Amino acid sequence: MNGHHNREQDQHKLSRRKVLQLGSKLAILTIGGPILASCGGGGGGGTPTAGMTSPSPSPASPSPAAPGVTPEATPAASMAPSASPTPASTAATGATGWQVRFKEQATITAWGFNTDNTTARVRVNLFKQTYPNIQLRLVPEITDQKILTAVASGQVPDLFWIGRNSVISWAARGALEPLNDLIENDDRFNMDNFYESAVKEVTWDDQIWAIPQFMDVRALWINHKPLQEVGIKPDDVDPKNWNQLQQYGVKLTKKQGNRLTRWGFDHKVQDGYMWMWSWANNSNLLSEDGRTATFATPENVEALRYAAETIQKQGGWKAFDAFRQTWQWDAQHPVIQNQVALTLYESWLLGMIAEFAPDHPFNVIPFTDKSGKIVTAVGGLAWAIPKGAKNKEAAWEFISFMSDAQVWLRGAKAQANEEKGKYVPSLTANKEADKLLRGQVYSPINDAIDSAVALFPRLLNNSQAPPPSPVNAEINDILNNDAVLPALRGEKSPEDALKAAQEKAQAAIDKFFK
Repeated sequence: MNGHHNREQDQHKLSRRKVLQLGSKLAILTIGGPILASCGGGGGGGTPTAGMTSPSPSPASPSPAAPGVTPEATPAASMAPSASPTPASTAATGATGWQVRFKEQATITAWGFNTDNTTARVRVNLFKQTYPNIQLRLVPEITDQKILTAVASGQVPDLFWIGRNSVISWAARGALEPLNDLIENDDRFNMDNFYESAVKEVTWDDQIWAIPQFMDVRALWINHKPLQEVGIKPDDVDPKNWNQLQQYGVKLTKKQGNRLTRWGFDHKVQDGYMWMWSWANNSNLLSEDGRTATFATPENVEALRYAAETIQKQGGWKAFDAFRQTWQWDAQHPVIQNQVALTLYESWLLGMIAEFAPDHPFNVIPFTDKSGKIVTAVGGLAWAIPKGAKNKEAAWEFISFMSDAQVWLRGAKAQANEEKGKYVPSLTANKEADKLLRGQVYSPINDAIDSAVALFPRLLNNSQAPPPSPVNAEINDILNNDAVLPALRGEKSPEDALKAAQEKAQAAIDKFFK
């Protein structure tokens, strides 16, 4: 199977099929919450830990995240690096132009990353060629409990590959090394090359605690066939007009008897998108300093009420929840099968469409606030160095090398060569790399896919991330379980649900900072 469904998949690198088999209910990344399989594509993975909520481990499940990728075939010989190590000076110049500074003998161990796709494999092989003096040991498994045990015993590896939404939780608990000095002392590395929202996810207390890698981003996907059936033109869909989206959702919903066969508009609030709807209504769920829960603002109450009413008008939560439990993946994805007409969704879906249904009639447009300003959230993975790592400098060499745009370019070329006309570029967190992948590697497929490929980097430049908090996973669990789901199910009013959840979230914040 081709691996371009965004091989970043990059936030838990379970194989894509294994993740998908969990069902649609767990298939999307919860913004600001735990990460299962980050979205977006190309570079290795393992199983990044879910965000910690307290000193006890939280479940290792990236709240619905994008699917991972399955192992890839070995890249063509012409694209793959030589199997035998070459001298560092030759490899650095010939492969990427990389300046080798660390020349001592060292061994580094990385938890959570594997080379299960071509992009990852080529990048790692390039590192091995460039640094024959550094022995690299990859351990794909990583869990909260494993990290906790390692930190408590002092027997930590040299690198963690984890979801960015868990970084601050670990940093606040003393499990990570701050990276500011390493960044400042590396003239090959430029933090300005990274998307601002991704950097925000890993920054706390004036320190950078991890280096972002793969990205995903969210937008509004429009399925043309269902719209055509009911006489709606795709160009008429207006994301800033909430009433229109709701009305279209009702019109596009389809039933056979009492059974849903198509959902009109999926706002994805039940899958962690409450953050985006809050931002779209000029509010937030957390203060910028991460110390005050602001769930129950009038704007957030309005957004959640809208979400609940939208579900109710299309058939109600019970019918919707039962219907989405039947959704499948790959070629049977609900978008590809026209089981949902309008939906907010992650960018990794584009790779799936390119592989299984490249001629599917659709388009992707930005989601916006009511004034037309782009509103989108990101997700993804990051490299972090554990506190007490014995080979911190060598570990940094690996991070710096793997983050380089030219290294990304080499991996992408091999991936594209393998996927032969179905390649969709990953989103890498490195703006320079993304520009190269789209300008030098991507070959046009069709207008719909080409337009989406061009759109996603623009969305990333306008993306947001939740304010960083040491208890972000707990905050998101409370938001979803104590506010969003009770309101969508009709068990509580949106106002009462958000007020109660806000009190609970604030207690969790206060407990940490007391």
